[in-house]
Amino acid sequence: MKNTPQALDAQRRIARLARWVRLICALLGLLMLGVPALFWAQPGWVESVARSEWGLSALQLDGLARLGGLAASLLSSAVALWALWQVWQLFGCLGRGELFSQRTAQYLQKSGAALLLLVLALPLSRTLAVLALTLGNPAGKRMLVLNLDFNQLACLLAGLVLLALARVMHEAARVADENASFV
Repeated sequence: MKNTPQALDAQRRIARLARWVRLICALLGLLMLGVPALFWAQPGWVESVARSEWGLSALQLDGLARLGGLAASLLSSAVALWALWQVWQLFGCLGRGELFSQRTAQYLQKSGAALLLLVLALPLSRTLAVLALTLGNPAGKRMLVLNLDFNQLACLLAGLVLLALARVMHEAARVADENASFV
């Protein structure tokens, strides 16, 4: 980026945005670390969600069932944390002014891949959590649920968009490197 007043102003705005996004990533990361344990530790909350959102009527809320639910939710939490880390790294690059670098393109690509992985992890986690809550039920009352919702489809679309933008960014970085070698 040239050092014109407009370029410096744009660089400052990007750096400010990068700081905000990284702060949001850090806060979301803390939530991803704490909320699943808090949720699964409270049988009333688990029961409310299981009945209203997951459509379960017969479920087990003992410690072992909730521990299984926690283990199931850790899959999607781990993928979400990895996605947040990729976004954190991406905006670190952008905040340092690395707008058209291969490294920035790689973090953009990894962010897209993380979202696509999250599309798979979310329904799998929910399926395993429902299984954990109904495994202790008598035969015929156990449930195996697999569903996709709009949020997962939006995540799929966002991941694909990021992968496409990463390809464009790789090409832009290649051209920028090539142009820099002419000087």
